[in-house]
Amino acid sequence: MSLVLKQDFIKRLLQNYLEILIKKINLKKLNFLPKSSGNKIFQVYHLKKYQDYSKINLKKFSHVVEFGGGYGNMASIFHKINPKIKYTIFDTHEVSLLQFYYLNRLNLKVNFNKLNKKNNSINLISSINKLKTIISKITNNKKKLLIANWSISETPIEFRRQMFFLFKKFEYQLISFQKDFENIDNQEFFLEILKFNKSFKRKAKILPIEKMHNHFYLFSKKS
Repeated sequence: MSLVLKQDFIKRLLQNYLEILIKKINLKKLNFLPKSSGNKIFQVYHLKKYQDYSKINLKKFSHVVEFGGGYGNMASIFHKINPKIKYTIFDTHEVSLLQFYYLNRLNLKVNFNKLNKKNNSINLISSINKLKTIISKITNNKKKLLIANWSISETPIEFRRQMFFLFKKFEYQLISFQKDFENIDNQEFFLEILKFNKSFKRKAKILPIEKMHNHFYLFSKKS
């Protein structure tokens, strides 16, 4: 991905993130939770909705790959759910630096663009080849979850095609997306992913997100 494309992607990602927080969450109602934040509650909400759908205790997942991890909030939440989780965030190099800073401030073990075999560390990866290496080492008998909240849906179609190995490897998927992004029909694309999942005999479904017009979940799980 070129530097110009990376910068544009980061800018659009941050704009969308701020729009969600400002328009969809009433931050005034969160004053009684001084140790939390609107974003953290929003992330936990996604996990709760997925757990309700999949009927799986999130502690059962041994591996999580998050495509586009924001500043690292979801990774920190999952580390509390399962301190032994093997967590990988795939993102641009620039955003990975922000994640490295945030997660280090929480005293979590973080590896920056390195392949680490330890379970209780968070891998920050910006190389597709390194991501493929990490995923290739996950055995099929392990429960593994793919998370992609408003991230895959904000990349060029050509880049998404390179990511199909993720959809193939991960039976369990928590994906959030908006109906349209610039000139891309996201509904058409994720309907394709839905059919792709069903071709592997998985239970998959697209669901509207409450109180977020034209925003959707794509949930997938093992049959």
